[in-house]
Order: sequence, then C-alpha cells, then structure tokens
Amino acid sequence: MTYHPSPIIFGQPWFDHEEEELLVQTLRSGWIGQGPLVQRFEEELAQYLGSPHVVATSSCTASLHLALVAMGVGPGDEVITTPFTFVATVNAIEHAGATPVLVDIDRDTFSISAESIEGALTSRTRAVVPVHFAGRAAGLSEIYRLAEEHDLVVVEDAAHALGAVHDGARVGNAQNPRSLTCFSFYPNKNLATAEGGAISLADPETAQRLKSLRLHGLDGDAWARYRTRTFQPTLATYPGFKYNFTDLQASIALGQLHKLEGFLAGREFLADCYDELISDLPGVRIVDRGRPTMNHRHALHLYQVIIEGPTGRRDQVLDELRGQNIGAAVHYVGVNQHPYYQEKLPGDFPNSDWATDALLTLPLHLHMSRRSVERVASGLISALERTRT
Repeated sequence: MTYHPSPIIFGQPWFDHEEEELLVQTLRSGWIGQGPLVQRFEEELAQYLGSPHVVATSSCTASLHLALVAMGVGPGDEVITTPFTFVATVNAIEHAGATPVLVDIDRDTFSISAESIEGALTSRTRAVVPVHFAGRAAGLSEIYRLAEEHDLVVVEDAAHALGAVHDGARVGNAQNPRSLTCFSFYPNKNLATAEGGAISLADPETAQRLKSLRLHGLDGDAWARYRTRTFQPTLATYPGFKYNFTDLQASIALGQLHKLEGFLAGREFLADCYDELISDLPGVRIVDRGRPTMNHRHALHLYQVIIEGPTGRRDQVLDELRGQNIGAAVHYVGVNQHPYYQEKLPGDFPNSDWATDALLTLPLHLHMSRRSVERVASGLISALERTRT
C-alpha cells in the first residue's frame, strides 16, 4: 500500500473567535448587505495604512477597474503595466476600454521600473499600473516622479502587498493625489474575506465617486435609506457597477485586520525557516525579498524560489512536489502567453518569460509549523535530485 501523507495546501486563511462572533452578530442583526460594518472597516483600514480614504469593493479586480474608470481612463488611452501578473490586472484595463501596453520586468524585483515605463510613453499614455509582486513593493519613488512629469495616473496593484512597507510608509499610504492603490482579500491573501477588495486614495471627491460607481452609480445606498424615516429616492448619476462590499464580508475583515501584524510576523517566521533549510541547495535560489528595515518590509504573500536548469525543470519539480501532497504552485504564466493576449499584445518580454518558466511558489500560511516547512524542504530536495540532468 502506498502511503500518502496529509496534504500541505498552498494557502489557507486563519480565523478565530473574533471573526466568528462578529459574523454571528451580523447575521442576527438582519443587516448583511453594505452597511455600518463596511464603513467601520474602511475607517480602520485607512488608519492602518495611513491613508486619507479607503473604499471597500467586491474584489481587487473590481478595484482596479473602478480606479481606472473613476480617473477618466478609457477608450483612446494607453495604460502601461507588466506582463508578469495575474491576468486580472490587464483584464481591468481592457474593461475600462483602454489599451494595455506591456513592458518587461526587472529580474530582481519582478516589477516594472520607471526606466522601462519611460521607454514606452506615447502621447496617448494616460496611466501606469505597477504591480507589487509577491509582496515586494515596486520602485514607487521614480514611478511617481515620472507620473508628475508626464501627468499620469498611477493605479497600484497591491493585491499581494497588504502590510508591505516602502520608503518608510505602508503600501497604500496614498498621500499622492495621483495615487490609487488596490488590495485583494481573496482566501489566500494576508487578509482574507473569501472575496473582497479595497482602494486607498487621497482625494475626497474621487473617493465619493468610487463609492457611487461601486453601487450602480447611485447617489445613495440602502443603509442611508434605512437610517431615515424620510423617503429618499436614490438616483443614478452614472451607469455604475455592482462592485460593493457587504457587512458579512466586513465582519470577517475586521477580525482579520486586527490580527494582520501577527499574521505578517508568522509568515516572516516561516519564511526564515525556509531560508535556513534551503539557502544552500544546489539548483535552487531563494527570491530576494530585500532586508527588512523600518523603511522596507516584504508582505510575504508568496514565498518563491528560482529553479535553475533547462526549460521545463521547474514543472518537473512541481509535479514531484504535488506527488508528495505538497501544494506548490506557479505565479504566474505571463499575460503575453495567455491565448487571448498572445496576438493582441505582441512583444519581447524575455525576463517575464524566464520568470514564467523558473519561479516556483512554496506553501506559506499560518496553519503551517516549522515541521511543515521541514517537510516541504525535504520534498524539494528530493524533487531536485529526481530531476537532475
């Protein structure tokens, strides 16, 4: 009989009594849609980030789309972004009616640089969407300098980066009026609400516009109507979207936010365990996360290694790990390699293509222990030996 050890899954959220109690209270209250808990979560997340405003949404994808639309990005405009991202980043640009323009990533940070962006600027460029990949902040200072010079909007895709620090401030600090930062609360993210997202920003008028756009473009919401005895019709001021957050989601999000710093510390501990166990392995390199300081912090949404060797070896290592019930994964297949975008967005992206073939993501979540990490490391050693050429 073949022994199959219990699976170590790629990602799993951590919940406790705080989420459970607030969720039950919300269910018993009878008000489960967008209401007071959404507002409370927006205020507490804004305080955590140091941002003037936060608008909660149904997903990071919705956030990216809303941010572009709210800033007037649309048909005829070009938006520069990375090919090495989840496809939702580029899909959002498409949904806004703008034209995505891909520029290759840096091999060390896996993000686009101000230099690569500058080389792609045209008279039609309206916005830039940098991605804080895996939890490491992109080089924002130079990107914002470029945005000021060329009057560009910057929509940061921070789906991986809640808790990351850049230049001494949390990603999403949003003190620049050109800045809108989009977060994800998908189940495997640092803060998980099953589905959900948020936008942090500085400008109060844009924040109000986002709140209207997320709910059909209406000038009010059901909770506002509920709180008054006076009839208040809600009228559409724009053909908006159904992208709102709910109190059910916020009841989970609040408990998650209160524990977020502990979550980040736990992820850092597990990453340090990985570093200790695999840093000297031949055929594998740990992706540089930068040294943590008061000015820099990797959010560690993903723990990744580079598998060295011929094309295809990473996939072989992945198959070996999966065969051991270890939930390793790939982040990502470059957008330029997806069937829809292959012909639509032609170009040479050698660094993105290399990362597509070489990067391997190892499991990282708070239900793991050092023993779990040791099992993954042992599995990786075995997989490397079995795929050696």
